[in-house]
Amino acid sequence: MKNLLVIVLLVSFSVSIYAQKSKNVEKNQFKINLINPGVEYEVGIGTNQTINLGLGLQFAASGGGGEFYYAFLPAINGQYRYFYNMERRLDKGKRIDGNTGNYLAASATIFTSDVIIGNVESGSGAAGFMGPVYGIQRTYSKGFNYTMEFGLGLYFASDENFEAVETGFGPTVSFSIGWVLGQGKKN
Repeated sequence: MKNLLVIVLLVSFSVSIYAQKSKNVEKNQFKINLINPGVEYEVGIGTNQTINLGLGLQFAASGGGGEFYYAFLPAINGQYRYFYNMERRLDKGKRIDGNTGNYLAASATIFTSDVIIGNVESGSGAAGFMGPVYGIQRTYSKGFNYTMEFGLGLYFASDENFEAVETGFGPTVSFSIGWVLGQGKKN
């Protein structure tokens, strides 16, 4: 996992060196999230592409047959985001600062099995999600930010007894509210 994170970081920084000077996305931005508490760092790597890295608590839920399990777990998330509607937003006179737009992303999340809050016991090892997501991100002039995502992907757990995450394909839904720090857009 450490090797994968190092490769993603090296590629993102290498690509940003050669990226076009005219970008529709921010060079970088730092966000603090209140729902699913945590921090995110998003760096522009191309005209409409970013790498988003997050660290914080994530909500996980599973169930079936009358059972429902939930937990808030420490997690690290990485995404490659392609903002597909930036030019259309500009043509309509809409904002794009703070990476305001709609995007498609390849997403990967690793959870520890240390339950902070929930109705399941902490497990051993880790769990995760990998798959595509569709997202909407809006950032307003004072830095207020919200992001909504949904997608479908593979969930996996290294501990088969960890009830908060079941191995297999399933949906993902995410919602965050927070602030972009140091808001000062070039556009």
